[in-house]
Amino acid sequence: MKAFDEAQLVALVTQGDSRAFAELAQRHLPAIETYARRILADETVAQDIAQETLLVLWQRSSEFKPEKARLTTWLHRVAHNRCIDLLRRQKRETTMPSSDLFDHQENGVQEYGANDASDFSLGTAPPTSSSASSDKAKAMDTALRQLPESQRTALVLTYYQNLSNREVASVMNSSTRAVESLLCRARGNLKKQLENQQ
Repeated sequence: MKAFDEAQLVALVTQGDSRAFAELAQRHLPAIETYARRILADETVAQDIAQETLLVLWQRSSEFKPEKARLTTWLHRVAHNRCIDLLRRQKRETTMPSSDLFDHQENGVQEYGANDASDFSLGTAPPTSSSASSDKAKAMDTALRQLPESQRTALVLTYYQNLSNREVASVMNSSTRAVESLLCRARGNLKKQLENQQ
């Protein structure tokens, strides 16, 4: 397929071009899946969220406005909304005692792809062995899971998905200033969580 920019590819998807859709899916599926996995801590559900997000692109591509946001921002917004809806549904359906819920969440964190979190930088030197890397990743995942959902989301979008504060604000339906404040609190809370683990 000839090299098209994303706005052109989306226009082709709007016309039903499956090759353009496949190209966009190849570009964006890994990032959307990674985002959902970091928010939900469940590989299978993250894959489902990523697939649903791409389905929204296929079905509602005409709603994407390239002059308002980058496609990655639009897709992250869709994925974010799906993740939040799922978390709210799970919260409503949860009837187990809080101590059991904490144990369940902790186990879920350890089960999901912890090695992916090693690229989150807190200004520390990189680990020297794969065991140290795995330990650091597990500690990071555990600490992230302890943060409030909004703080975790802001950190993941900023540091893992490499979105700008403005794009994070768009995804989270917030102001840039609110995101900056949220990130400041999140970094402080994350640091405390990591210190408590040592």
